[in-house]
Amino acid sequence: MIKIGCFNCFVSMFVVLTLQVYALAYESNQEDSRILAVVPVKSGNVDQSVYRQFDRLVPRLKKISKNKIVKLECRYSGQTGREQDVESAYKLAASIEKYLRVRHKLDLDLWLSINIIQKKVKSSPELTIAVFSDDVKTLDAVLVNPPKINSIDTQGSRL
Repeated sequence: MIKIGCFNCFVSMFVVLTLQVYALAYESNQEDSRILAVVPVKSGNVDQSVYRQFDRLVPRLKKISKNKIVKLECRYSGQTGREQDVESAYKLAASIEKYLRVRHKLDLDLWLSINIIQKKVKSSPELTIAVFSDDVKTLDAVLVNPPKINSIDTQGSRL
């Protein structure tokens, strides 16, 4: 009976220590990935108030290493199937990207993305600027093996 109790104690300690190691690893990655700001675009268009909020972010953005990846995402209330909504979201993000690059001479590895949210009640778009962890850079190193498809070459024979 004592041996079982010691074994259970050992297993419990092992699980706790393992969880703590994973938690520390997760926290260290989270320190690399961070949201710098979420800027509401109340009018639906980038206006002076939006530019001023990004102007205030410039000192922090200039401190970011050039080898970091920065994401500028536009969250937009609309329909993913509507080309106009997708285009509007990209235009909002692109206008800020151009503003930061031209006006403030920022040379960042800036990735644009959009997030179209379908809601019954339309809400104002939001622009989120975030720094990715270095783990994102290794995504292109992941091998993807597409399924082999029987195809026919230009001569009509199977490959």
